[in-house]
Amino acid sequence: MARPRTPESELTPSSIQQNKRFYIARQNEPQVAGHLGAPSRWLSKEQKKIWRALVRFSPAVLGESDRCLLEIACVLKSKLEGGTLENAMISQLISVLSKLGLVPKSRMAVPDKKKPVEPDAWEEL
Repeated sequence: MARPRTPESELTPSSIQQNKRFYIARQNEPQVAGHLGAPSRWLSKEQKKIWRALVRFSPAVLGESDRCLLEIACVLKSKLEGGTLENAMISQLISVLSKLGLVPKSRMAVPDKKKPVEPDAWEEL
């Protein structure tokens, strides 16, 4: 299975320069269609609040085609906050959030606080 493409937003100028032929092939990729707009009228007040928060913190550009997924995410997130989310719905929420680009691909490793830090011999030089 091939490695997934790095999103265009994560490419550096040097990587583009080194791999011009791959970057040129990306010029034909689909673009975001339309404007996302305001939250749907049928959403509750708390779901509209969740909508605005997800749009504000989204690293991706969301368009009209993302509207349905964002509505699903708002409904599931409001159930999560209300404590009525079932186990199967948790995986659905994670799936929807990842499709919208709201789930980080990787996280930095956090060092263990219990492990004592040994002084580095090279620091003294």
